[in-house]
Amino acid sequence: MEIRQLKTFISIVKFGNFSQAAQFLGYTQSTATTHIQLLEKELNTVLFERFGHQLMLTSDGERLYDYAERITKLADEAKNALDDLSIPRGPIVIGMPESLCVYRLNEILQEYAIVYPEVELKVKLGISSDFRTLLRKNMMDMAFFLESNIDEPDLVSKWLWPEPVILAASPSHPLSKLTAVAVKDLEGQTLIFPDSGSSYRTLLEESMEKMAVQPGNVLEICQIEVIKQFVISNVGLTILPYAAVQGEVTAGTLIALPWQGPDFKINAYLAYHKEKWLSPTIHAFYKLIQERLLK
Repeated sequence: MEIRQLKTFISIVKFGNFSQAAQFLGYTQSTATTHIQLLEKELNTVLFERFGHQLMLTSDGERLYDYAERITKLADEAKNALDDLSIPRGPIVIGMPESLCVYRLNEILQEYAIVYPEVELKVKLGISSDFRTLLRKNMMDMAFFLESNIDEPDLVSKWLWPEPVILAASPSHPLSKLTAVAVKDLEGQTLIFPDSGSSYRTLLEESMEKMAVQPGNVLEICQIEVIKQFVISNVGLTILPYAAVQGEVTAGTLIALPWQGPDFKINAYLAYHKEKWLSPTIHAFYKLIQERLLK
């Protein structure tokens, strides 16, 4: 019985399927399957059973899960106890929105990887709801959020900076001629959004719903660079952090519309679970954030 097999088993339980667990661990699905098959062969039992599309633990699987959690936790504690704790090393999993990763934190991530070569840095891009789930399952060490506020008793959050958000358009878009753009002016307009779950998208949609304003069409595109190209081509409007479009605004290929609607008060936060052990690896990352971005 190997620790990596137990970690694969735990991840499959938490994700509810083999493919997501394998992707998170950096394995192929066949490798994850092999880990479970070896465990089942060694223990002479079946750990999972399927009901339709639902993957469920058998009674033996449920008993093993408690042992697996304790064994992997003890293994990590033993490794930490024997390591030189003054040197950051080992894995660190950090979640962040794409806009922060690409336009705010890219150079810091590179610096961290260079300064601490023994750290296995893993960055997960996604949305706040996914990060909250992974932090609570102890499958992510820290996460960056773009939110109006974070007030959850099981998360420790550190305010970092205000993150300006703008409504961006092509200079040739009809709304670019207005001296003020209000919620009502979005009636019938094509809106291009990032993935559902971003706080600034939610704020805009809520303000439109409150005033019964209906867009003409809504496009959802998962990559910011693609969204910007659509807007530059005058396909529609978008709402994004200013940091993500600053280069295009400076170059004149995009403009920030003179928004007069509800204020988008978005802040950047760094959060972790209150029961998380803050290893030297995590402390080193946060110290770098403080030195580079919180002057």
